[in-house]
Amino acid sequence: MSSPADIVRHFCALMANRDAEALRPLLAEGAVYQNVGMPAFTGPDAIVENLAAQFAMFPDAYAFEIVNLASDGSVVLTERLDYIQTPDGRKPAIPVMGTFLVDGDGRITRWTDYFDLNLTVRLLQGADISALVPATA
Repeated sequence: MSSPADIVRHFCALMANRDAEALRPLLAEGAVYQNVGMPAFTGPDAIVENLAAQFAMFPDAYAFEIVNLASDGSVVLTERLDYIQTPDGRKPAIPVMGTFLVDGDGRITRWTDYFDLNLTVRLLQGADISALVPATA
């Protein structure tokens, strides 16, 4: 069986395919997904539906780049750069911190993301946020 860190790496890598159904096998029954400050989605059906809607909003680009990952037992913390395509065709990065809990069957039971919503809004309005994103090296 894969480690919780490997499962989260695989989950994050799948995001680039923008295929919400491909993520379903990695979600436990009763799994909870929440962007802090927004309502939570509970269960694989609700999570897959929400992700499909996000992918539809950004049909040409949606990817996670893991910058740092820390794991302690079933808890995996990620520092990521999430890429979406803006209306003008750019694919800038949004810094995101994520917490994943993985059960003994190798499925995600909780996924919580923390990010600056105002930064994302500015990005979607066409602002250049590159100077506001932390360097990865």
